[in-house]
Amino acid sequence: MGRTVATYRGCLRRSLSVSAAMAGLLLGGALAGVLLPTGAAAAVLALLWVVTTVRVVRLVPSCGSLDGGPGPGGAGVREPRRPKPCPPSGAVSLPMPKDPPDGAAALA
Repeated sequence: MGRTVATYRGCLRRSLSVSAAMAGLLLGGALAGVLLPTGAAAAVLALLWVVTTVRVVRLVPSCGSLDGGPGPGGAGVREPRRPKPCPPSGAVSLPMPKDPPDGAAALA
């Protein structure tokens, strides 16, 4: 029916800092002789990183047909725009005055 795709939505700086923290946990645990607890902490850190930065998306076809045929016709065609309003047939257009009286600006 559809494919599943994993997308990366994190930044490189955070990935590098998580990798450095995991390496520090594993190296420190190995040197201190407590690799099991620090390895578990590194695994939890890696799991949290994966949950927050990797997004799993299932791609589904745009059409609901089971055979994967083409979608409905005109799916990508926009509706035509409404026409702009035009003045009624009896309206008269008056020219705008060059300078308002008394040097005041018209607000309307």
